[in-house]
Amino acid sequence: MKIWTQQEDEGRLDAVAPQALGRLVPGRRRLRPPSRECVLDAGELLYRGIFDEAPIGLYITTADGTIVNANAELARMLGYPSKQMLLGTSVAEIYADRLDRERTIDALGQLGTAHRSEVELRTRSGAIILALDTCCVVRDERGTPIYYQGCMQDVTEAKRLEDQLRHMARHDPLTGVYNRHALAEILVAEAARSRRYGHPIGMLMVDVDRFKEFNDQFGHAAGDEILKGIAGLIMRCVRDSDIVVRYGGDEFLVLLVETDGQAVRVKERIECAMALEFGDSRYGIPVTVAIGAVHWSPETRESVSTLLSRADKAMYAEKAGKQSG
Repeated sequence: MKIWTQQEDEGRLDAVAPQALGRLVPGRRRLRPPSRECVLDAGELLYRGIFDEAPIGLYITTADGTIVNANAELARMLGYPSKQMLLGTSVAEIYADRLDRERTIDALGQLGTAHRSEVELRTRSGAIILALDTCCVVRDERGTPIYYQGCMQDVTEAKRLEDQLRHMARHDPLTGVYNRHALAEILVAEAARSRRYGHPIGMLMVDVDRFKEFNDQFGHAAGDEILKGIAGLIMRCVRDSDIVVRYGGDEFLVLLVETDGQAVRVKERIECAMALEFGDSRYGIPVTVAIGAVHWSPETRESVSTLLSRADKAMYAEKAGKQSG
């Protein structure tokens, strides 16, 4: 801290260190040290300034959850015209799920003085935002909570972007189904689940017949339209729990989880749907697919990569049968 005095002969301000207070300095009058009340007032003003101007939402509540202080950023985040409108209300009212407040209090009781969690908050207009809530507890000498204080940071947009990037990393941008990058992780998880519960896995390898010829004749935009249509058709023919992957340019892989001998039936369902939807396409030629169907049992020692190879061979065998017929 610096105390400023007026120097008479030069007419400018000069800084005096606090330890020089009270000493007689030639050419200057004796300075009185600041009172304890002044120091406390300065500290309180500094704290209030930091609290009020912080770029994240801050709050202080009583032990029962009544908001006794909040800053302007928390009011803005929650859609209130001023922080005064938050004072006297229960902090539980801003949680979309009021049990989140109880979970935070329970966690503080178990973990100590601070707890961080993602919570959904309800704004004044009723909209739901996602916030990172860091709550701390202040206790008396007996360990009883006196009040809670913390900060809330709006992470709604950051979470949306994170989810979008995660989705883009695992999904094919054209068809919206899983991409090959995600397949390896999915196969490991489903194989482990299959071994744990003793459920076999069915697999379909789907290839669009003469797709290169179609692309050459009608263009890539038409080819993209066909691929999107086939992906949507496959999705409608399987369960929500089944997994559809764009395995290659014109190849799709379907993982039928927790199924027993149903791969052939699903194959026939897709073939019937293809005949109805693409048998008389607007391009003047029918669009067909070749499908290889295989099963994998958790009792066998066959690797998942071997299963993929078998599905691929079954698909090419069907394609060869169509060409010879």
